[in-house]
Amino acid sequence: MRYSYFLLACCLALLPAVVHAQAQESIAIPPHVSQAFLRYCGECHGNETSEADINLAKLVTLETSEQLELLNRVQDQLFFRTMPPTDSRQPSEEDRTSLVNWLRGELRKHGASKLDEKLRYPAYGNYVEHELLFGGKVKAAAFTPARRWLVSPQIFTERVLDVFQLQGRERDSFRLQGFAGVTNPFVLPDQSGVRYYDQGTLDGGTLLVMLGNAQWIADKQLRAARVKHGELDANEFENVRDRWYPKTTPPALEAIVLKNEAPTDAELTAAIQSQFACVLQRAATADELRKYVALTRDAIQLGGNSAGLRQMLVTVLLESEFLYRLEFGAGQPDENGRVRLAPREASLAIAYALGDRGPDAILLQAASEGRLNTREDYRREVERLLADKTYFQAPVDPSLNGKHIQSHVVSHPKLVRFFREFFGYTGALKVFKDSPRSGGYYQNADRGHTGTPGWLIQEADELVIWCLDQDQKVFENLLTTDQFFVFHNLDTKAGQACIAEWREVYEKLQGTPWKTEPEQVMADHRQLLGAAKIIDAREKELWKQKRSFLSYMYYFQDTFGRGTIPFTRGPFTHGYSYTHSQSYSLPPLPTRDRYIGVETDRYKEPSDKPMYWSYPVEQPFQIANRKGLLTHPAWLVAHSSNFHTDPIRRGRWIREKLLAGRVPDVPITVDAQVPDDPHKTLRQRVEIVTHNTECWKCHQHMNPLGLPFESFDDFGRFRTQESREHPENLVRKGNGKDVADVYQTSPIDSSGVLSGTGDANLDGEVPDAFEMIDRLARSERVRQSIIRHAFRFFLGRNEMPSDAQTLIDADQAYVSSDGSFRAVVVSLLTSDSFIYRKPIQDQP
Repeated sequence: MRYSYFLLACCLALLPAVVHAQAQESIAIPPHVSQAFLRYCGECHGNETSEADINLAKLVTLETSEQLELLNRVQDQLFFRTMPPTDSRQPSEEDRTSLVNWLRGELRKHGASKLDEKLRYPAYGNYVEHELLFGGKVKAAAFTPARRWLVSPQIFTERVLDVFQLQGRERDSFRLQGFAGVTNPFVLPDQSGVRYYDQGTLDGGTLLVMLGNAQWIADKQLRAARVKHGELDANEFENVRDRWYPKTTPPALEAIVLKNEAPTDAELTAAIQSQFACVLQRAATADELRKYVALTRDAIQLGGNSAGLRQMLVTVLLESEFLYRLEFGAGQPDENGRVRLAPREASLAIAYALGDRGPDAILLQAASEGRLNTREDYRREVERLLADKTYFQAPVDPSLNGKHIQSHVVSHPKLVRFFREFFGYTGALKVFKDSPRSGGYYQNADRGHTGTPGWLIQEADELVIWCLDQDQKVFENLLTTDQFFVFHNLDTKAGQACIAEWREVYEKLQGTPWKTEPEQVMADHRQLLGAAKIIDAREKELWKQKRSFLSYMYYFQDTFGRGTIPFTRGPFTHGYSYTHSQSYSLPPLPTRDRYIGVETDRYKEPSDKPMYWSYPVEQPFQIANRKGLLTHPAWLVAHSSNFHTDPIRRGRWIREKLLAGRVPDVPITVDAQVPDDPHKTLRQRVEIVTHNTECWKCHQHMNPLGLPFESFDDFGRFRTQESREHPENLVRKGNGKDVADVYQTSPIDSSGVLSGTGDANLDGEVPDAFEMIDRLARSERVRQSIIRHAFRFFLGRNEMPSDAQTLIDADQAYVSSDGSFRAVVVSLLTSDSFIYRKPIQDQP
């Protein structure tokens, strides 16, 4: 029973603590606060007119709980500047600041400030004024609040791999496919922008999942030893589909399983320390050892060596430290009340900032030897790990992997992941398109594959990787480059070799009777065709190679024969899915249908001679009417609806992500629908519905930024005419498959207005998206806004005013390094914001 109570206690420890409020005294309202409420709020929220059921005149008569609820509502309205209304008397900045500070202080005193919790979430990151952060006036010492930070889904996967001490190919394999008996209990929010923050908590559902995970892991840890001891047959599996297990059990665990008598305290201690090292990557303390030795011995007395040992393994796996990153700091507080991260905390913080794996041996050694305390210590380790090409190497996004796509494997996936999350182009997978509207080329994600959006995301990833590899003017290049990757299945050297072999085949055989005597032509040129992998030269019965040979020859005729370069994979090959060149407004490639049946007598050579895209083997390459990721089809699709473009969403992204601006959410009372009108473009319909006074208060910050991107349709294709897709405008009906309906069109108006850069030379009217992007890329505010998002990504929280110097230093690091993103990362991970912690109650 003692063990059962202990296991229950461990499980409960995973759940967030519940603070029980005690009876509190009524809140006294100071005279200056009462006077301010009366002066600015009394007209609408007094005894005579209690709009929204708020009566501030009765504040002093309410119960404490009711006072706190009302003060929270007032605090929100003042902080977010939604009250007083714009047409009412406004408090001075001094009055507003005084009110907000009193409200926040009083609510914090009672542990009831809902604003504090709200401001921790990503959607509220921009509510710290940009000028306050970069103006150089804030002198407060930077720190991060002490915290328990839930691990990310990726970190959880790596921690399970560490428990089994997997390395090399086996580790890579299970990183991709997962374990049959382990369910990852963590899911990041589905949004554009930074997604992994420190505000998450566990719930009962997560606890149940982890209990099942822990039991499965413990069984696998002991299985090899139990088979060796004769407790299990080597072919005995509870689930025949789950036959994997480590080939060896850790020696300290095996010694107890193989022992026929009860283990000694020394053996129990060795087993406990072994599990702590695998699971928590540290040694158990003396207190932990005493507790675990006693409880493991009790469990062994009740169930035997293997069963009792299993209970200990499970219990360690349920330690909250396995699921949380603990960052409380250690040592004496400095003059600002801050403490440095303890060396072990620092090693974990650095490792998880740069990747998903825990610290490597060198970082752990530095921590244990007292060489992870100073800023220079942090710099040394961060720069070393950034230069390490193998330790964090992994796929950028294993979820892309399927029948056709394998995610790019890079040295530091987390650096790529920042830009994926910042730009939000992975959202393309969540948008379902009507394929016939594209002319049939666009394929939605389906079971086993990610379709066209998967390819677009993969190609956007490759562009990000290319810019990061150059590591110069990274932000500007991502916004303005005219270089793109499309269908890049082979590197330049391999692609050029493939095309050279194919060209040699076509040039030598085009004058032969390859259409009428294919078997003879194959026999005469067996070695040439085999070297080019067009046929299997070892095959004696060449008629079996007829389909492959003729398919390639007709493919070469359609490409080389018309002066273009074929794509380095034939459309008739198994699993071919490269059909989306039109998303970039490029010509199509030959399709599989064109070569079906080439080996039969019934085959009729197509009489049409369409002009196909001449494939650029050397990539990236220039594409007309494209400029950076904001014109990449992946971003355009991600910021569109199922059937239309979404200029409002695109404009809001630019306002919030690039200009550090704020746009309130749509009020629940507003029916945000664009009306149908067969005679008007989407832009005209959007302008009609959003230009009334109430709507324009918010839409003025979005529409002028998003409407220039109307020069791209919802598939990401460049256009100068908008198809007014309405039955009244139908010109010609398609076939519902690969021929789209044709409608009347109207010219695209791509003009807009850039505002909010803080630079009069950049703000103003723009003729199109390309001009807007050029101006954005030159904006200091845009650069600093990206720095702010990088801060959130690598520190897992929103900025505070005290982080001002950290952000200024990171911005200066980018500028002085000619736009190196790695310089930004080093600056952030050696900042006071990263190094120091401060108890929550001591925050300003």
